[in-house]
This record gives sequence, C-alpha cells and structure tokens, in this order.
Amino acid sequence: MLLPLVAASSIPSKAQTYKKIPFKRVNYDQLDALCSINGLRNRNNPHTTEEAHQKFMKLYPKIFYGEKTVLPGIPAPHSKSPILRSAKEHNTVYEMMKLIPDIRVQLSDEELKELSICTIMEHWVKGSTVVGNQGFYAILKGSARPQAKFYKRMLGEDFHSLCEALSATSQATMIGISGRTLLIRGSCFGTLEKAPLKLSHLLLSIVAEENCEILKISSTDYLRIKKEIAKREHVAKEELIHGCPYYRAWPMLYVFQLMSYLKWRQFPAGYVLVKGGEICTFVGFIKSGYCNAYRETEALVKLPLGKMVKRTRQVLVGQLQEKQSFGEVSILLQVPFTCRVITATDVKLGIIEASAILGLDKMLQMLLLQTAEPIFGNITQDEINFEYIKKEKQKEWQCVKNKMVKEILFQNGIIPGFGKWTHEWRHLVKGGGEKLTEQTSLTCSESDSSV
Repeated sequence: MLLPLVAASSIPSKAQTYKKIPFKRVNYDQLDALCSINGLRNRNNPHTTEEAHQKFMKLYPKIFYGEKTVLPGIPAPHSKSPILRSAKEHNTVYEMMKLIPDIRVQLSDEELKELSICTIMEHWVKGSTVVGNQGFYAILKGSARPQAKFYKRMLGEDFHSLCEALSATSQATMIGISGRTLLIRGSCFGTLEKAPLKLSHLLLSIVAEENCEILKISSTDYLRIKKEIAKREHVAKEELIHGCPYYRAWPMLYVFQLMSYLKWRQFPAGYVLVKGGEICTFVGFIKSGYCNAYRETEALVKLPLGKMVKRTRQVLVGQLQEKQSFGEVSILLQVPFTCRVITATDVKLGIIEASAILGLDKMLQMLLLQTAEPIFGNITQDEINFEYIKKEKQKEWQCVKNKMVKEILFQNGIIPGFGKWTHEWRHLVKGGGEKLTEQTSLTCSESDSSV
C-alpha cells in the first residue's frame, strides 16, 4: 500500500498555519476537503487505502495559492509615453537625468539628449522585484533594497570580474550584505549594457520597499544610440579632414588612418591654441568658429612723459576659418610655429596629438609634408612692420577725429542726451497707432544741422 507524502495527522491546523505563514498562501477550503478524506491513516486506522491515497495526491497541490508575478503598474496620468511628450517635456527629462550622478558620469551630453527622448518611467508597487539585466534604472520616488551585493554595473566594469566575485561569495552572505543597503531617491541599479545570460537573475535586481517611480534607460536604446552617434562622428570626421584644402586629393585609405586618431575639443573665445616660437603639440582641424593669427614686431612706444621705449607688439596677419588645419609642418619638421593662434570665437576643433602624428608610417608623413604648408609662412618682417604702422596711423586718426567732433559739439552747445538733444522715436504699429520706443540721443544729425 502506498503512503501519502503528508499524513493527515501532520497537516497543520488553520491557527498553526496562520502563525507560521505571514501571508495568506493556503486555501483553507481545499485543506478542509483534504482532511475529510475517508481511508487515510490515523490513530484508529493503521493503513491508508489506495483510493484515499490517489484522492489525497490529487487534492494536495490545490491547497496552496500559486505565486503571482508582479508587473509594472499602469502609469499615472502625469506620466506620458515618450511619443506623447512635447519638446519642452523631453528637455525636462534631459535636465533631470543630468542631476543623477551615476547617469551623468557614464553618458556624454549628446547621449543624454537622445536618450531623454526614449527614456520611460515605470511604477512598481511595494514588494515588487525589479531585475536590472536589461537596462539602467534610477529611483525617482520611494525606496528599495538590492537582492545581492552587486546590484549596479557601471560602464567600463567587467562582468567577468563580477561573476568571479559572485562565485567567491556565498549567496547567503551577499543577501545579508544587501539587506543592510537601502536605495533611495537618486540611487541607481542595473546596467547600460546587457548582462550575460549566465548571470543569476538575482544579480542587478532590487525589491521595492514601498511604491516606487523608477526611471528606466533601456540597454537596447542605449546601444542603438551609441551606434548612431558613432556613425555620425565617423561621417563628421571624414567630412572635416577631407574638406580641408591640404587633404582634398588624399585617398580615403589615408584619411581613415587620420580619422582613427581624431578627437573633438571645444575652446572658448580668447584661448591661446599655439604660442609663437614653440612647436605645436597637436594638429588642429577647425570644425566651427575661427581663429586669429598674430606675429610679433618691435615698435617704439611713447610713454606719458614723452620717453620712447621699445615694446613687443602683436600684429594680426590673418585668420584661420572653418575647414582649415594647422600644425602639421611644425610637428613633422620639429620647427617652432611662426604665429600666435588665438580663438576669436568659440571654436570646435578636431585634434590629433603630436605623438600620434610622429607615430604614423613614413609614407603618410611624407604625404603630409608634400601637401601641408606653414601657416602664413610667406609673410616677411617688413610686411608685418608696415601693417603695424598702418594700424597705428588708423588708431591715431580715429582719436583725432573723435576729439574734433567732441570739440565742435561743445562749441555749438550740443550735449548729446540732454535737453532738446534727446528725441523720442515713434514707430507705426499695426492698427494705425504709434509705439513709443526708447529715448535716443542726437548728435550731429541732418535735422539739427541748422544750429
């Protein structure tokens, strides 16, 4: 005679079951039906009948409620899907993502802007388990506890090292450590790159301590945007190098070699890129903005007491515009740069470090020397001196002219901005009315020429 897996006498009562199990997971109606089966072994019946055993085995699984998978809740009305958000709302998401340290340190500004368009917000109820193997999450509201010691993987960290640490640490120890960690608003978990399938599902997962709102960056979206940005950068670098005059006739094979070393840099206006008399530290390709090139000259300067002294002055000899390059000859021939290059506006450059240029193969270096030329290297010192004298004469004449105008105005009793020399301009607006604008001072206008 086969015996049942659990004897009727060993089945706990309702009160005992309620004390041991904190949540209602036992169907007591089915439990009562199980206990009332005739033919089960008990004190008065030493053997269980075959019919009772089969009936017991059929009803036994029904006394337990199956675990329900907790899915994300329905988004609240204020939480829109990415396709329904306006441009202003996308920008709000972008600004919010910049405030989260773990997101800001991993992503570039361009990646943040594009990911803000497809980032979503999920709502998880208390007790939910959120697995972070397919995305990077940031808690916006509520709190949670990780299920393992390793609940977050930043870009650059090796999954294999995490696996080794996981295998070296028992699961019980890891859960004990994670139980003391509380993730609050601004905390992150998960990964931007998909985790390998061999990792346990408990790795990179958390349990919500209360109802939570969580920002999710999908790993699929991140990898797609990263690939698109890399493709755009490849095209931009190719267009920049091939668009410069020295490289327009270059074969694409050599252009691709230079592209692999090109990096983007941003410089503010007034930044000294190259000092005169020094060897360039990089080759620069101007993506946007422009730079001024200056050469030095010795000039006699009159001091306030009439003493004449020699001073070094900077003379503007030209400008470097978009899709122009500089520094090739200085690096390859190891000769000082003849000009001082200063950014005139905000400038975005594609730069190749001098070490990379000197490490190119000889064929490519020879091609560079054949096509590139020194920047403003054909300007003689006499031309620089003449340009300086010309500029100084223009400045002197401007000073004389301004002084004469002020004297004439003063002699005629004209004080710009005071009395009748203040005029209120009126402009016609739609509807036939007039609009009063700001007060404007008159100086030597034609309307006052009779004074």
